[in-house]
Amino acid sequence: MKERGQIFHACNGNGHGDAKARLGFANISATLIFLILTVHVFGSDFMMKGPPATEKWVAAEADDIETSSVRVSLLGLIRFYQSRISQVGGPDRCGFRPSCSHYGYEAIKEQGPALGIIMIGDRQTRCNIFKKPGPDYALLPNGKLFDPLSNNLLFEK
Repeated sequence: MKERGQIFHACNGNGHGDAKARLGFANISATLIFLILTVHVFGSDFMMKGPPATEKWVAAEADDIETSSVRVSLLGLIRFYQSRISQVGGPDRCGFRPSCSHYGYEAIKEQGPALGIIMIGDRQTRCNIFKKPGPDYALLPNGKLFDPLSNNLLFEK
């Protein structure tokens, strides 16, 4: 059978705890209580304030932020077409100014996705090699036909 001193290290044989073990426990307890009571001082607003701000933060205007996911995705597809696909056939292929992709981008941006798609379809039916200058289309010095978005608005906003 094992003796009592071998089983319980904190006991000194007569059943009473060791004074050093009790003193160590008291020190740890006092340290923990001190830390718990002082944590709110280190995390308070007083300690967290930085230097005074030199510039005021100004929120973006409501017109700059786009919230329509359909509009954002359509505009992104047009930008992808302009930057990746349109460049394959060479620059300046469209017979109109602004180009059909730029016209579509502006139509969706200004008129919204539904009317913008209708305006793009209308422009695509007019964009062909048989179109000649006339009262609706002015001939530009570079040989392109001028057909701005403002001449083809379905509804005024």
